[in-house]
Amino acid sequence: MTVWRRVLVWAIPVGIVSLGIYGYWEGTPLDVVIAVRNNDLATVKAAIARDPQAVHTKVYPQAYERVSQQAAHRANFGGDGWQGRYLIHEALGLIDPVPMLELLTGAGADLAVRVDGRTLLHLAAYKGDDVLVSWLLEQGADINAANTCEEKCAERGQTPLFDAQNFSDQELTPLLITRGANPHARAENGQTALHASAVIGSVSGAFELCRHGTNPTWKDVEGRTARDLALAADAAGRDEGRRTLLYGAGEQADWLKPGGGCETLARRVAATGSPVSEEDAAVVFRIYACARGAAGACAGQ
Repeated sequence: MTVWRRVLVWAIPVGIVSLGIYGYWEGTPLDVVIAVRNNDLATVKAAIARDPQAVHTKVYPQAYERVSQQAAHRANFGGDGWQGRYLIHEALGLIDPVPMLELLTGAGADLAVRVDGRTLLHLAAYKGDDVLVSWLLEQGADINAANTCEEKCAERGQTPLFDAQNFSDQELTPLLITRGANPHARAENGQTALHASAVIGSVSGAFELCRHGTNPTWKDVEGRTARDLALAADAAGRDEGRRTLLYGAGEQADWLKPGGGCETLARRVAATGSPVSEEDAAVVFRIYACARGAAGACAGQ
């Protein structure tokens, strides 16, 4: 074994031990962070019992530190370095985050915290977790909260309904609208949730937005309709791994075309002042699906 290999073999474990000693010496609550990530309710509860401030742990790119250690962090590393993540954000990544969130909020964690301008409801909607979304709404989360990220960020002004468009399976869209989400909300760049849906390419999400009156002819500040974004995404080769094509290539752009299914539904909403029923909207959708060659869609027409 060469000298350098021997040095490397010893350096790695020594480095790991040194980091552990540093973390212990500095009081970094790695235990509670790891416990949250492992969904270890008992350990988290015990850690908070020992130190109630642990529930307010801030998550850093470099390490995890308590609020009381911010002065030391700034002195050692220069600047804050924090990106807005709290311990409560770690819970959002769990498969079933509600029990952990109930524990943390019961101990004083703040549900109003944001990351890059996004509320917990924005993050839950983006995750596609309808159970978590419902729980947050029950806790009083603002369903139409606007993203407050820095000026000029593309997401500024977007509501959780925009984030819900991240998935082709759009169960969240009707859930949010039923609970009071504004389907006509526009971000600071003039885009609606329909623009967000167009980029992802989810016809099912667009269907729900259109039957609730989101206007496909509205343009953003750059003069682009939702269909323009759908066409651009298709031309650029959208990420097919994030959705399932049910009606062939260009399905979203076809649904959003002038005089198409979306505009038909949106006009009915504008004329009546009420959403189009699922049954009536399904008739319009079958016409679209039949034209796209979907098996069985033309039956009964």
